[in-house]
Amino acid sequence: MQFPMGPACIFLRKGIAEKQRERPLGPDEIEELREAFLEFDKDRDGFISCKDLGNLMRTMGYMPTEMELIELGQQIRMNLGGRVDFDDFVELMAPKLLAETAGMIGVQEMRDAFKEFDANGDGEITLGELQQAMQRLLGDKLTPQEISEVVQEADINGDGTVDFEEFVKMMSR
Repeated sequence: MQFPMGPACIFLRKGIAEKQRERPLGPDEIEELREAFLEFDKDRDGFISCKDLGNLMRTMGYMPTEMELIELGQQIRMNLGGRVDFDDFVELMAPKLLAETAGMIGVQEMRDAFKEFDANGDGEITLGELQQAMQRLLGDKLTPQEISEVVQEADINGDGTVDFEEFVKMMSR
């Protein structure tokens, strides 16, 4: 039987994406938000209007519906006095930004995932390490034979282990 690596990799990508949603925004993301905010803070008083918030969201690629904008507007008027400062803007936009980037797995996230599998830290994932990690992550959903087939398929150079480069290729399938 040829084991489809897809399900195991989809599960791993989903786990990485969930961690992405829970992380704080990075300096680059904060700076991106700051630059966008300043574009709409015409009078440089540190605030934008509710109307500008909708336009700003659109320029950033978010397409809020009219209903979402009405709800946001009501929330802003009730809680923020009708205007939004940068901190409030970050608070409103962070979940959207994190959700957008959650599906994007960067090199650091791949390294972190690889380290989860590479129990002894030698830079290679053995069959035993993969079995332990898959057991931890998936329970009894994969048999030892299926896990062995995952290693065989991922082990491009045939050395019996999966190195970081092979791991990245496996996760990209």
